Amino acid sequence: MNDQNPNLSRISKLFADRDSLPTWDGLRKRRQFGVTLVCGADVAGSYMLQLSVLTAAKIATRCFPHAVRIALPAQVEEAATLLWPGMRDRLPFGAMLRQIVGAENVVADRSDLDRSNVLMFGDAPETAGALRVTFDGWVAMTGPASQVVRLPERPYCSLAAVLSAALAVSELFLSFAEISVEARRRTVTLSLWRPELDPADPAAIGPVVGWLPADLWVLGLGHLGNAYLWALATLPYSTPCEVRFFLNDFDTVEDENVETGLLFSGADIDRSKARTCAAWLERRGLQTRLFERRFDKHFRCQHDEPRLALCGFDSNPSRRELASADFVQVVESGLGGTSNNFDTLSLHALPNPRSVHDLWPDLSDEEEERRQAQQERVAEGNEAYARSGLDECGRFEFAGKSIAVPFVGAVAGCFVVAETLRLFHEGPAYTDIKLRLGGPKPQCAPRSGRYGVEDTPAHKATAALSL
Repeated sequence: MNDQNPNLSRISKLFADRDSLPTWDGLRKRRQFGVTLVCGADVAGSYMLQLSVLTAAKIATRCFPHAVRIALPAQVEEAATLLWPGMRDRLPFGAMLRQIVGAENVVADRSDLDRSNVLMFGDAPETAGALRVTFDGWVAMTGPASQVVRLPERPYCSLAAVLSAALAVSELFLSFAEISVEARRRTVTLSLWRPELDPADPAAIGPVVGWLPADLWVLGLGHLGNAYLWALATLPYSTPCEVRFFLNDFDTVEDENVETGLLFSGADIDRSKARTCAAWLERRGLQTRLFERRFDKHFRCQHDEPRLALCGFDSNPSRRELASADFVQVVESGLGGTSNNFDTLSLHALPNPRSVHDLWPDLSDEEEERRQAQQERVAEGNEAYARSGLDECGRFEFAGKSIAVPFVGAVAGCFVVAETLRLFHEGPAYTDIKLRLGGPKPQCAPRSGRYGVEDTPAHKATAALSL
């Protein structure tokens, strides 16, 4: 995906840092890993299945650029796209997919497709070695089709369709990158309603979503902010034109943002992140307000602005300012950024039992010195950096960048938005959640409490469509 400057790829940086493989060789390796999404005929009439396929296509093309193909029956190719009923010039579902993976990569005949890395959706015929992508209620699941029985796929919460797709691409990538020997051989399943429960527990299924946030802030519009907006924009709003997202970011889209941001494309480079995200949302019938300035100690919500915020900052000083901005509730997530922890994510909600200084401390002087020294060692001693073509300053700067892979952000986006949905349904509340996608079994923190009617008066809700 990041053909503009492969030297700045945050995905290929994994192979540079871990294996001393130049980033263009990492990109070549990713392009050779063919992935096939196979759709069953029932995708044509299912909002949830279409959303899962679209999400998988969006993520997979960034992880494996120019290597993703989609097999569609004719009725799915020609079916109406059920998402975004207010979208201007809404295309048929097949045309929507061609925009993502390229016209030549959407085919009707499965016979000549690479069968080694297959994701199955709906009632697609089983292929040996394929991963099934399925969901039910608030539960998402993926695993070998030979072992995983398709779930009932009750359309209670559309985020489950997004999460199932993100987990499926995660399994492919974790296997491809040799992060986990269990990836693609195991069943991965998570509940967005009760993350701490075994998803087989009936209590993990959750209720039918009836209410959605009508307005909120999205603070920071990079990797995480894009993931939040994808999750929000694909919710089944009954009246999208009445929904307002308040977007805060002062930066422009750079090369490195394209392959990690689900909303960005190469055509967006050097454009304002806020305006690019606003244009994407408004094409889908949603309304926006833009705030293109730094979030700092002077930021305050005004009386007519939302008191609910989703935060995607990557800076602890900025995160600490959330406590004084007059929000009633904030949901924030952070991701790991090294070859050892890029697949980890954490969620925090404010109010929180811990202070913002405990949640997001600064590095000590000694820790900062060690960090700088390690950055210099990587920039100067790693063969991949020496062969990158970057100058000394460029190598040092890139050494300090985080590894970022879009399925991690997409999973985080599901959990962050799910926290807001539980708020409107008097559901379980979580102040802290931690996950590691490549671990032997994803683990979540225990439930922190429960939302009540007293938690919602400051927030506006709007009705969800019945799916």
